[in-house]
Amino acid sequence: MLNYAREEVCERDTNKLHFKKVRSILRDNDFYEQMSNYKILGTKNADFREYERLAFMKKNLEKCSEEEVENYS
Repeated sequence: MLNYAREEVCERDTNKLHFKKVRSILRDNDFYEQMSNYKILGTKNADFREYERLAFMKKNLEKCSEEEVENYS
């Protein structure tokens, strides 16, 4: 959302949040400025990383059946 890379907020090679990394971001005043300037609507001009694309998500979801997801949720 604010263009932080996964490596900046997650543990290495995972999607697990690394709180110490995030805490340092939250202490930075730039973070709050970015939040206040964020535009929720409209086109996004930034380049998307591979893990931010729909095709990447679809590939990961192929391994799960709808029934498994329903049972988990």
